[in-house]
Amino acid sequence: MQTTLVSFYSDVDGSTYYSDHHKRIKTNCEELEIPYDFRKQESLGSYQLNCLSKPQFILDILNEKDEPIVWMDIDTVIHKQLNIFDTLSEFDIAFASSNGMISGAKASPVYVNNTYAGRQFMNHWIDNTKMVIKQGDELFDHEVLFPLLSQFSHEGSPIQIAYLPASYCVWPGETNESTAITMGLADGESKKNGLRKMGLQEDHIEWQSPGNKHLNSEGKINI
Repeated sequence: MQTTLVSFYSDVDGSTYYSDHHKRIKTNCEELEIPYDFRKQESLGSYQLNCLSKPQFILDILNEKDEPIVWMDIDTVIHKQLNIFDTLSEFDIAFASSNGMISGAKASPVYVNNTYAGRQFMNHWIDNTKMVIKQGDELFDHEVLFPLLSQFSHEGSPIQIAYLPASYCVWPGETNESTAITMGLADGESKKNGLRKMGLQEDHIEWQSPGNKHLNSEGKINI
């Protein structure tokens, strides 16, 4: 794989969850010979605000590197080489999807090409996050993303979007032999409180917040 993985980590809720995962995913990438650039960011004080800073970080790194990049949540577990990201040059942006459609799209991984349209998409995403913060809406980066996917996922769109298979966004606890990426899903209290404000029931909140439950002592997932 030639395309660099980028991410940041910001501890929140008095936990070292993210900095611990930073150490783990570095080893993960080195074992698979995947190039990476992971950076520490000062926490903005809550899971929501840290999440909503993701699009600006991605655009800043894209402009700095001036080459295609892939955002990866720092608590992601990678199981295989990710050479698919080196084959997406005809697209401006790409998301993994659990069902191949907009409704299953995830906010990690995110491939962003070094194109005007790729930057245009990121600027739209940034504008949407700023609006959420201004209005005080209890939404995360993933929820803010969906209107943009609906806006630009059509024939003739000025922004070319690709959707990767479900094996690139497998839910923790469902990892199998074909899995390329198992998503990270934190279990911090500010995340759970945000989900409560969105109206989710406690059983659904726990399902979305497994934390490290599926990791073994070596920081890997048994298949």
